[in-house]
Amino acid sequence: MAYNTVTVTTSATLIVADNTKRKVLTLVNTSETIPVYIGPDSSITTSNAIPLYETQTQDSSKTFGFWSGPVYGIVASGTADVRYWEVESNL
Repeated sequence: MAYNTVTVTTSATLIVADNTKRKVLTLVNTSETIPVYIGPDSSITTSNAIPLYETQTQDSSKTFGFWSGPVYGIVASGTADVRYWEVESNL
């Protein structure tokens, strides 16, 4: 199990590294005014990544082929904090 807060900037920022044992990943954008755009690599932009809106939570599980690779974030301006909680399989 791992958890942390990552400050996302206008450059692609690694939120959580790849983890083949990942079972569940929860991401929370704690900013009240800035959306964070998330994607699978450092080439993401605010135009091609998935938005995680202000105070939005994204929960995922590995049940249906969950992504075990890295998750990057980027913002259009300023900075935003993203909190994550990652649970690993014991197998």
